[in-house]
Amino acid sequence: MRRSLGLLAASGLMPVFLTACATVAPVPVPAPVAQPIPAPAPVVKPVVPPPPVAAAPATPLRPATSPITPSAAPVPPADIVPLLFSQVAFDGLPDWAETDVGAARRALVRSCAISQARPKEQLLSPIASYSGRVGDWAEVCALAQDPSLEDRSFWESQFQAWRVSTETTDIGRLTGYYEPIMAASRVKTPVFSEPIQARPADLFEIDLGQFDPTLRNRSIVARMDRGKVVPYWSRAQINENTAPVLAWGEPAEVLSLQVQGSGRLQFEDGTQVRAAFAAHNGHRFGSNAQELIRRGALPVNGASMDAIKTWFKTASPKEAREVLNANPRTVFFRLESIKDPSVGPRGGQQAPLEANGSLAVDTSYHAYGVPIFLAADAPRVALSSDVSLRRLVVAQDTGGAIRGPIRGDLYWGTGPEAGLRAGRINHDVRFWVLLPKGMNPTPAASAGR
Repeated sequence: MRRSLGLLAASGLMPVFLTACATVAPVPVPAPVAQPIPAPAPVVKPVVPPPPVAAAPATPLRPATSPITPSAAPVPPADIVPLLFSQVAFDGLPDWAETDVGAARRALVRSCAISQARPKEQLLSPIASYSGRVGDWAEVCALAQDPSLEDRSFWESQFQAWRVSTETTDIGRLTGYYEPIMAASRVKTPVFSEPIQARPADLFEIDLGQFDPTLRNRSIVARMDRGKVVPYWSRAQINENTAPVLAWGEPAEVLSLQVQGSGRLQFEDGTQVRAAFAAHNGHRFGSNAQELIRRGALPVNGASMDAIKTWFKTASPKEAREVLNANPRTVFFRLESIKDPSVGPRGGQQAPLEANGSLAVDTSYHAYGVPIFLAADAPRVALSSDVSLRRLVVAQDTGGAIRGPIRGDLYWGTGPEAGLRAGRINHDVRFWVLLPKGMNPTPAASAGR
């Protein structure tokens, strides 16, 4: 759902523009965007990454059921810090006995349907090698579908919990996202004036890992200009002539759709379609909330969803466009029919997301399909009513602003209520990964693979 979507507040404030149903008053029509002017092609210099940081030693425990041969061991990206793991009993997880673990099991079943179709000897992730091979998960994936095994018993009997940390901390950051339902129009009007656009034909992505193994899981988005590869246009340079228009929405709602990475469009005739993530323009995510704070339009601790949308209602077209363009990253979509309204959008793993059971993570650290128990406290946004969160989730998505070893974005579901809950989540968080019993994620065990 959120290949860009990192899409959440890289500002350290909160995910900006999490939105509910489109009931916002008309937004002023933004000023026209000038046709893109080709920029001079930059000189591309080779990236010379520093050598990988050596992992800290750990007490060896039992090895994974299928050892990884040295020839299969991937080279980690140069900017990735080593993960440290320590074994924890389930009764050592905060509030484990009171935590709902059913949503995570449903999410795991969906992840297994994808991962178990791959060859058993393949790594679950070429970067997050602590997660072992596809075959290491075969037994738990089969048992996840056994209705005779109660949810909590399934997790406790088949998995071992491991606390995640780095050499410097075990505290990270948790935000929330959701699938909005927004009013849209098939034609441009004074109210529906912002385009929802398809992937441009001239946009392409380069996998840098093909050129340098230390850049695995890294890519750039580009276009060709006079025979040279150059960065793709920024948000301010893209208009309805540079990318096909699929539909039209209110400016603040379209930005919200891009922040979430997916959403449902409801047209005047009552029909709904899903705007699913298709691509992004490769630019870094910029926080519109931070821009409003910088301008003095909102207080530091008052950049809530409602406050931001209220500001857009009264902003001049020029001001609205300037704040929109403060985020140079833009997202492109494709329209999909909605066969089952109860099924969520697909995440980065291509599994349908489960409300309160799916998590977006940095895939440089964690593999799709890995269950993660999270304990979140100390909300960074004063308006949050969720002071503490305890969830068992499955890594099924990612996003451009989801970067770091203990960084998560919790999927809350579809619609306005999910949006209100997601918009209040900006918490300190701790992670525990759950691995099938018999697997050992510690560096000492991995070194012998």
